[in-house]
Amino acid sequence: MKDSPSQPQTAAQPPVDFAEAIAPLTTEAFFEQHFEKTHLVIRREDPDYYTRLLSLPDIDRVLTQMLIPAEDIKLVQKGRTFTDDDYIMPSGFADPVRVINTFGEGATVVLPGLQKRLPKLQAYCRSLETVFSCDLQTNIYFTPPDAQGFKTHYDSHDVIVLQIAGSKTWNIYESPLELPLRSQGFEPEGFEAGALIDTFTLQAGDMCYVPRGVVHDARATDELSLHITTGLLTPRWIDLIVEAVSQLALDDAAFRRAVPPGYANEGFDQAPARQTFKDLLQRAVDGIDAGATLDSFGHEFRRRRIPVVPGQLMQMFNAEAIGPGTELRRRADLIPLLSLEGDEVVLAVFGAEIRFPAHVADSLRDALGREGFRVGELAGDLDEAGQAVMTRRLVQEGVLFAV
Repeated sequence: MKDSPSQPQTAAQPPVDFAEAIAPLTTEAFFEQHFEKTHLVIRREDPDYYTRLLSLPDIDRVLTQMLIPAEDIKLVQKGRTFTDDDYIMPSGFADPVRVINTFGEGATVVLPGLQKRLPKLQAYCRSLETVFSCDLQTNIYFTPPDAQGFKTHYDSHDVIVLQIAGSKTWNIYESPLELPLRSQGFEPEGFEAGALIDTFTLQAGDMCYVPRGVVHDARATDELSLHITTGLLTPRWIDLIVEAVSQLALDDAAFRRAVPPGYANEGFDQAPARQTFKDLLQRAVDGIDAGATLDSFGHEFRRRRIPVVPGQLMQMFNAEAIGPGTELRRRADLIPLLSLEGDEVVLAVFGAEIRFPAHVADSLRDALGREGFRVGELAGDLDEAGQAVMTRRLVQEGVLFAV
């Protein structure tokens, strides 16, 4: 299998992962010092640091050679969003000539979800999903010199910004709302920014992290700017609490009873109702299984992850050739979960459950714990023939790939 043209190198080695994106800061330091706390700026003086992830030629190719549907592109200028009539053709796809001309007149081109088209950007996003256990919202911002796409605002999700080319000056202001919920999105009507607390210019190769709720704006310098903004759609504790109480109410009729009739009327005696409310809160504390709620959120996150399996077609065709000595590697950023159910071991991954006899558990756990191995090297009681059978199945399911 060494000479197979299907060898999926990108599955094993993402061009840029989260650790590299924030280097030299460690992941541990990021979460201890900055996550949900304060903005972060990392300067590198290395303009090519992120070019393995995205480049100006990539943007040129996307804009001029790919069919971009209306929902995958947006043009904005100083807070104004252009209408589809300005650059969308009757076919529903963007007109590249009009898009580029509008860009030349000062509009920022926003490309949401570009990771669906560029595998190397997709690999970066998968790395962030693995670190944060959350869905992502990715936008590419391509801004002409001395231009500004959006006015001063805050986001209801944390963002990680990677400056790919050119430069952009950012302003950070005092914020009126700490860690807003998604329902507390920015409203421009009557908004006034607080005091300016920081100004910095991101050069190519630099990055910044901005927690949700932090008020900011950004403007290109005297050169064009290309950057990636990745929004982290993290679940909040309130999401888990609401879900846990909702699940409890399915089994406990006390939570399903009606609020006392007449509670909205003047003169209604609230005392009994207030006590009932407090009693129900305590009942929820006593009745909620926190572990089950966390497991449920984790299961749902894993379930909706779409498999990214480069070369899988040829891997499936060649799987029967796997035998003793075959070299295999684990797909990147799998987020697998192993559990024992009776006489079976269950591998949950990509929303699927892959079942094996329980006696393969040690070998399966070893295979998932390594980046690469050869058939016959795994721990456990499986002999070479048994390991070959198990790894063929894992290749067919997109968990491993043969090198």
